[in-house]
Amino acid sequence: SANRLYESIHEKIFTLPDECLVYPAHDYLGQTVSTVGEERKFNPRLTKTKEEFLKIMNNLNLPKPNKIDISVPANLVCGLHGV
Repeated sequence: SANRLYESIHEKIFTLPDECLVYPAHDYLGQTVSTVGEERKFNPRLTKTKEEFLKIMNNLNLPKPNKIDISVPANLVCGLHGV
Protein backbone atom coordinates (compact mmCIF):
# COMPACT_ATOMS: atom_id res chain seq x y z
CA SER A 1 0.00 0.00 0.00
CA ALA A 2 1.02 3.62 -0.44
CA ASN A 3 0.91 4.09 3.32
CA ARG A 4 3.27 1.19 3.91
CA LEU A 5 5.62 2.45 1.19
CA TYR A 6 5.73 5.93 2.73
CA GLU A 7 6.40 4.55 6.20
CA SER A 8 9.10 2.15 4.97
CA ILE A 9 10.92 4.93 3.15
CA HIS A 10 10.69 7.46 5.97
CA GLU A 11 11.20 5.08 8.91
CA LYS A 12 13.89 2.87 7.37
CA ILE A 13 15.63 4.27 4.30
CA PHE A 14 15.61 7.91 5.44
CA THR A 15 17.28 6.92 8.72
CA LEU A 16 20.39 5.94 6.76
CA PRO A 17 23.23 8.45 6.22
CA ASP A 18 22.72 10.96 3.40
CA GLU A 19 25.71 9.54 1.49
CA CYS A 20 24.33 5.98 1.52
CA LEU A 21 23.88 4.74 -2.04
CA VAL A 22 20.47 3.56 -3.21
CA TYR A 23 19.68 1.78 -6.44
CA PRO A 24 16.27 2.70 -7.86
CA ALA A 25 14.01 -0.19 -8.82
CA HIS A 26 12.75 1.75 -11.81
CA ASP A 27 15.15 3.50 -14.14
CA TYR A 28 12.88 6.19 -15.56
CA LEU A 29 15.55 8.78 -16.33
CA GLY A 30 18.54 6.56 -17.00
CA GLN A 31 19.81 6.98 -13.44
CA THR A 32 21.03 3.76 -11.88
CA VAL A 33 22.22 5.06 -8.52
CA SER A 34 21.32 7.86 -6.13
CA THR A 35 21.89 8.65 -2.46
CA VAL A 36 19.53 8.82 0.47
CA GLY A 37 20.26 12.55 0.73
CA GLU A 38 19.49 13.18 -2.94
CA GLU A 39 16.22 11.27 -2.73
CA ARG A 40 15.23 13.05 0.47
CA LYS A 41 15.94 16.45 -1.09
CA PHE A 42 14.98 16.06 -4.75
CA ASN A 43 12.54 13.16 -5.22
CA PRO A 44 9.29 14.91 -6.23
CA ARG A 45 7.08 12.43 -4.40
CA LEU A 46 9.21 12.04 -1.30
CA THR A 47 9.41 15.78 -0.60
CA LYS A 48 5.63 15.84 -0.05
CA THR A 49 3.74 15.42 3.20
CA LYS A 50 2.40 11.97 3.95
CA GLU A 51 -1.10 13.07 2.98
CA GLU A 52 0.11 14.50 -0.35
CA PHE A 53 2.16 11.37 -1.05
CA LEU A 54 -0.81 9.09 -0.36
CA LYS A 55 -3.07 11.16 -2.62
CA ILE A 56 -0.56 11.03 -5.48
CA MET A 57 0.16 7.33 -5.15
CA ASN A 58 -3.46 6.29 -4.67
CA ASN A 59 -4.50 8.20 -7.80
CA LEU A 60 -1.88 6.77 -10.17
CA ASN A 61 -4.18 3.91 -11.21
CA LEU A 62 -1.25 1.83 -12.42
CA PRO A 63 -1.90 -1.62 -13.89
CA LYS A 64 -0.73 -4.69 -11.99
CA PRO A 65 2.96 -5.17 -12.91
CA ASN A 66 3.87 -8.08 -15.17
CA LYS A 67 5.29 -11.04 -13.25
CA ILE A 68 4.45 -9.50 -9.85
CA ASP A 69 3.24 -12.90 -8.67
CA ILE A 70 6.73 -14.26 -9.35
CA SER A 71 8.72 -11.19 -8.25
CA VAL A 72 7.27 -10.68 -4.78
CA PRO A 73 7.85 -14.26 -3.56
CA ALA A 74 11.37 -14.16 -5.06
CA ASN A 75 12.13 -10.88 -3.28
CA LEU A 76 10.96 -12.35 0.02
CA VAL A 77 13.66 -15.04 -0.24
CA CYS A 78 16.30 -12.78 -1.83
CA GLY A 79 15.76 -14.38 -5.24
CA LEU A 80 16.78 -17.84 -4.02
CA HIS A 81 14.29 -20.20 -5.64
CA GLY A 82 14.79 -23.92 -5.10
CA VAL A 83 17.97 -23.52 -3.06
